[in-house]
Amino acid sequence: MTEAPVEISVVIPCWNVEPYLARCLESVFAALPDNAEVLAVDDGSSDGTLAALESFAAGERRLKVLPRPHRGVSAARNAALDEARGRLVFFVDPDDSVLPGYFSAMADALERDGAEVCVCAYEGSPLKGDYRFRTNAEIRAGYLPRVFGYSFDDVRAWYSGRPLFADREMAGVWRMAFRRGLVENVRFDETIELYEDAMFVSEALLRARSMTCVAQEIYRVTSRDDGAMRSIPRDGARLCRNKLRLLAKRRALDVAEGGSLGSLYAASCVFSALEILSCTVRGRLPRREGMRILREYLADPFVRSSVREFPLSLKKPLLASAVLALRLA
Repeated sequence: MTEAPVEISVVIPCWNVEPYLARCLESVFAALPDNAEVLAVDDGSSDGTLAALESFAAGERRLKVLPRPHRGVSAARNAALDEARGRLVFFVDPDDSVLPGYFSAMADALERDGAEVCVCAYEGSPLKGDYRFRTNAEIRAGYLPRVFGYSFDDVRAWYSGRPLFADREMAGVWRMAFRRGLVENVRFDETIELYEDAMFVSEALLRARSMTCVAQEIYRVTSRDDGAMRSIPRDGARLCRNKLRLLAKRRALDVAEGGSLGSLYAASCVFSALEILSCTVRGRLPRREGMRILREYLADPFVRSSVREFPLSLKKPLLASAVLALRLA
């Protein structure tokens, strides 16, 4: 008998999340169609996560547990992507939960609009635009700038009173659905610990020919004090090293696109250099290491030109002084 095709693959990276798993998995399977698979990667957990996954899998044929040595969330997601068979690929974080209609709403939107990627609103965060695009050029103009970085135009608008985050969209892969063909050769950069989602999403969008969206808030994020978005910024050394890796990824994507992406992240380069300087001055990492990272960061030609060209304003005198200090570094 021919095996029925898999419509949806759901990727769930798991590391020491036992207290959250039941809620997450119950919400996923309640919303998931029968012709689907859930690929849960246990990333070398030291608590009861793996046992909890195996127990759940005993009663749920759609759940496939993939135990792996601990290598981080990007490696876990990549391992699942290598196994995915679904026509559509979704990502769910194991401490979050999905609302009814999460999978069906985005799958329906993809079919309705013939799109390759879909983004949804999540609880407490409505969409900031109507992201229905029919060409790659429209995606690059209408959505990519919201996730790839900050431009000098963003800074100038900030000086004029517009919040810097006004046009940003959270780049979490957990709020997106992809046709598997689009991400067949896209993988998470395993060297990046923070904002790896933004780079994966950006790389996929650079290839996408069409995009759609779902305005309903159908995903629920759990805020955790020990989550990566909070724990890594508290560690000055990890934060600053990550900025070097994030720069390398942005630069690689920019080079691959013929240098056409620079304007989208020029201000981000300056903000990152300033954060490295701040961490070093405030003693959040050893001074020698901080200065080494700062020198390496500023050695990049694009970063140096971005620092020179960064727009200054008397409305932000401390920022202007800090940027001038970078120019002398």
